[in-house]
Amino acid sequence: MRGLGLTVALLLLTQLWGLGTDKLPVQLPATSEAVLGGTALLSCTYPPEADLILYWTRLGPASERNVYTYYRGEHLASHADPAYRGRATVPAGQPGRGDGALRLHNVTLADEGRYRCRVKSNRGMGVAETELRLIGLYRLSWLQPQPCAPSLQNVTLTCLAEGGYPLATVTIRDSTGRDYGAGTPAAKEPQGLYSAAHSAAVPCSPTASYTCIVTTTFLQQNRTGTLAWEEPQPAWKGWAGVGIGIGIGMAVVVLGSGALWAGQQRRKGQRHQGSPREPAREEAPLEGTGPTCTRRGDPPDILQEPPPPSQHLCPTPSPGPSHA
Repeated sequence: MRGLGLTVALLLLTQLWGLGTDKLPVQLPATSEAVLGGTALLSCTYPPEADLILYWTRLGPASERNVYTYYRGEHLASHADPAYRGRATVPAGQPGRGDGALRLHNVTLADEGRYRCRVKSNRGMGVAETELRLIGLYRLSWLQPQPCAPSLQNVTLTCLAEGGYPLATVTIRDSTGRDYGAGTPAAKEPQGLYSAAHSAAVPCSPTASYTCIVTTTFLQQNRTGTLAWEEPQPAWKGWAGVGIGIGIGMAVVVLGSGALWAGQQRRKGQRHQGSPREPAREEAPLEGTGPTCTRRGDPPDILQEPPPPSQHLCPTPSPGPSHA
C-alpha cells in the first residue's frame, strides 16, 4: 500500500511538472494574513473543472514541502509533510467548483512564508503563489510611576507593548494630535515574539487623554487612557487628626486619674484592716443551750441571765408525804 501511494505521488508530480503553466489562469492574493494560533486562509481560484488535480506546497530555500494534495476527488493525506498533516484542509466539493482555498489551522511562526497553488485540468495547468504573514497581537498597557499633582507640570508616561509580532513601533499621542516621539527598542522572547516600550514626559492636564499607538508592517493597535491624579486631602481630615489627638490625650488623663483614685482606696482599705475590731454582741443563745431554771436561794448561773418574773418560773416544790 505504501509503495502504491508513492507511485501515485510520483505519477502526480510527473503530470504536474510535465505541463506548461500558461494555459490555466490561477489567481492568488500577493499576501495573506493570519493571527498566531488561528486559522490561515490561502485563497486559490481557477475555472471550475470536475476532473482536476490541486497541489499546495510550501516553498523553502532549496525545496518544496507538500502541504495538501487533491487528486481527482480524493484527498491524499499520506503525502502531506508531517508538519502539516492534520492541520491543512480544503472544503469538500469546492475544488471542482473552482475554489481551492487552503485552510491551515493553529498556525505558528514556523508557518510563515511563501505558498504555491498548482492546478491541473483538461484545460491545462496553472500556478500562483502567495506570502503568508502572521500577526501576533500586542498586550498594551500604561505605566505612570508618579501621579499628577497641582505642584507638578509634567510626569513620565510609558506605553508597554508585550508579546506581539512582528516588530512594532510605539508612539504616544495626546487628544490634540500631538505626538510625543516614537520608539522601537524591543526585546525578542524565546518564542520569537517581541516586547517594546516608549516613554515620554507629558503635561499634567486634567482634560487631556493619551493614546498608545503600536504599528507593525500591516497592523495598528491603539489604547487610550487618561492620567492618574493624586487625590486631594479634604480639610476635615486635618481636623479629624487634631480631634483624634485631643481625644487620646483626654483618655490618658482620665485613665491616670482613675488609677490614682483606685490606689488611694486600696491604701484606705489596708489601714482599716490593721485596726482591732470590737467583738460583736451575741444576741442569740448559745448553740445547744436553752433556758434553765434555778431554785430560789441557789447561786445564779453566771452564764444565765435571770428571766423576768413573769417568765420561766420554777414550780414550787410540793411538800413530801408526811410520815406518821
